Amino acid sequence: MISLKSIIVEDELQSQVALQSMLDLHTDKLSVEGIFDSVRKANGFMQDHEVDLVFLDIELPNESGFALFENCIHKNIKIIFTTAYNHYAIQAFKISAVDYLLKPIDPQELREAIEKAIRIENEHRLTEAYKILVENLTHGNNRLAIAHQGGYDMVEMADILWLEAEINYTTLHLCQGRRVTVAKTLRLFEDALDPQNFYRISRGAIVNLGRIVRLHRDGGLTVTLSDSTVLPVADSRKEGFFNYFTRI
Repeated sequence: MISLKSIIVEDELQSQVALQSMLDLHTDKLSVEGIFDSVRKANGFMQDHEVDLVFLDIELPNESGFALFENCIHKNIKIIFTTAYNHYAIQAFKISAVDYLLKPIDPQELREAIEKAIRIENEHRLTEAYKILVENLTHGNNRLAIAHQGGYDMVEMADILWLEAEINYTTLHLCQGRRVTVAKTLRLFEDALDPQNFYRISRGAIVNLGRIVRLHRDGGLTVTLSDSTVLPVADSRKEGFFNYFTRI
């Protein structure tokens, strides 16, 4: 049985105790080698000790949990992030395909994250995911790092016209006729993108509200985008979308 040597980086005592008690139920899969309330202390420990997995709170006082990134990436250490709810951060995690746990941590989600960490073998892919996460958190709602086989593309949010569902893939239609197709569902983007800027108008499309230049009602409802693309709004979403759009 694989046993991961893990550490906890968390400044709140209550959260430390809660996570430690839950991890005590998984001693067949991992061991907790230390608990640290700062990145500085965790980095110091990691210089002299072997670590396979870090449970990292990204909201540490006076420092960023991402300061631990470089050390973890260099040593191929896996990270499971813990965070209180923040839509902007959750958006970045979902797009980056990096594991995170919302506080209070759900035991089932913790178990699944541990098992996934054990299964991960593609270290290069994991490193790319971490880099994408840093890009998305650094640039916030202005830019988006989109992964593909050769690495990742940086996309300006304002350049996204609309997103199109293609089974388990999504195509981002961008300005100047550019397209980017990624192996992520439209539902994931719906959950991750800022609802103040993007709206799902049908099963197959999410539109950038800032790129709509015309609404047309003639029996149905359609939107015209800045590149002259015309998209229908699903009957089940017409009223909600029209009311939402005319309010902003």
